[in-house]
Amino acid sequence: MKTLKERLLQLFLTIISIILISGLPELIMNKDVSAYANKIAVVFNEVLQINEMIYFNQGIERLFLEDIWGPYFYSLTILFGAVFIAFCAAQLLTWGTLMLPLFLRKFIKNVLTFLESLPDLLVFALVQMGIVMIYKKTGILVSNVASLGAESRIYLVPIACLMILPFVYFYKMMILMTEEEMAKPYVEMSLAKGMKRIYVLIFHVTRNTSEGIFHFSKSVLWFMISNLLLVEIIFNIHGITHYMYHDFRPEMLAACLILLVLPFFLIFAVFEWFILRFTNRGEVV
Repeated sequence: MKTLKERLLQLFLTIISIILISGLPELIMNKDVSAYANKIAVVFNEVLQINEMIYFNQGIERLFLEDIWGPYFYSLTILFGAVFIAFCAAQLLTWGTLMLPLFLRKFIKNVLTFLESLPDLLVFALVQMGIVMIYKKTGILVSNVASLGAESRIYLVPIACLMILPFVYFYKMMILMTEEEMAKPYVEMSLAKGMKRIYVLIFHVTRNTSEGIFHFSKSVLWFMISNLLLVEIIFNIHGITHYMYHDFRPEMLAACLILLVLPFFLIFAVFEWFILRFTNRGEVV
């Protein structure tokens, strides 16, 4: 289990990586390493003094931390909601899928392979079109398809759009990892002892695959953070990425990404501690 010192080092390196990445546009546009180094120094200094950082809102200077908290928690709500729904739905369907015959499982995996190849923008557009078609056919407005200002907030559509592809990724990976785990000797031994398949699946196989799913979820989270920008632009959401694309300075990009990563870093640290403490991979039942 990682110590607190290792955790803090990992967090520090994550922040440094974000700062280094935020300055890349300067290097790409000017092809000048010294200018890139100077920009990184500016970004690092701004992040250290984030309480004094300003952003430009229609040409007007405002303190970043005075205005960011409402949009920040709005974006976190969308992200957390999408991650939670995608993961829980995928886990429930995985349990059900593993109870199906092999040929049906193969069909489901083929469908998931097709779905994960769909472009993000196409998925977002299809969701919007679906809501409009339902409204035209039934007169029922399932949800607004765009926010109408900083104070107007929508949750259903952006969460639905943001969770669809992560759900597909989670679902397919869970099926693959669970099928691999189900082929191990301890599962056959448990079934031979008369244990129900669903019991072994939920209470033992799922526990033993949790570590792999946990590590896979980190890459899914980065994918969702990148898609959050698209979702907030398409649905006119005044979230944290609003500050990133209206004031596209490296220091603003770094500050917003750090704020987004911090809560997930802490949550992942807690979950990793929990998983390593309370699971025993390959346990014989």
